[in-house]
Amino acid sequence: MNYLKPLIALTLTCSVAITNAQTPLNVVSEPTPVAPPKDVVIKELGWMDKNKMEQELTKLSELTQTKLGTPIRKDLSDLDTIQRLVDKNLVEQDDYETQQAMGLALGNLILADFPNTFEWKIYEDEIGRSRALCVKKTSDCLFPITMLSRRMEVGTKPDVKKIHTDAIMRMEKHLPKLPYDGGIMYKFPR
Repeated sequence: MNYLKPLIALTLTCSVAITNAQTPLNVVSEPTPVAPPKDVVIKELGWMDKNKMEQELTKLSELTQTKLGTPIRKDLSDLDTIQRLVDKNLVEQDDYETQQAMGLALGNLILADFPNTFEWKIYEDEIGRSRALCVKKTSDCLFPITMLSRRMEVGTKPDVKKIHTDAIMRMEKHLPKLPYDGGIMYKFPR
């Protein structure tokens, strides 16, 4: 059993191509905290971005309250709530706005688990402008807003908990650790 942890770490390391392009998990990762490439600009959210994010979460919470009887609570129960939206086909394949709001809720869970590590930023590159969850003072970013929508728009039903866990594991090197190699120090109890 002691060989599993290094084997999983090696597998994850080998499966991650270190590039500036977006991966299927919509993760951009640099090998070390360095300045982003010249064509990438990372900046603070504007008030319009913050307002849009608030409105998206409010609409999502209204949808989950109406259709599932539970609001978005900003805790790990939201993973089950979002999964129920997916499993019950309550969000249409072409409803990108709601899909992206689901991704925003997913990103907010990661942020709530690691408030001293991540922050929402605007990430601009040759592809366009995106809201990204970036590790503070680095160019390492996650793009949770599209983690679900990119899968749902092609007709797949994403495993929300797996996507959440995989995104966290992609950023493991930046996350706080428990003493004595006890693993990642999450804010939400597991």
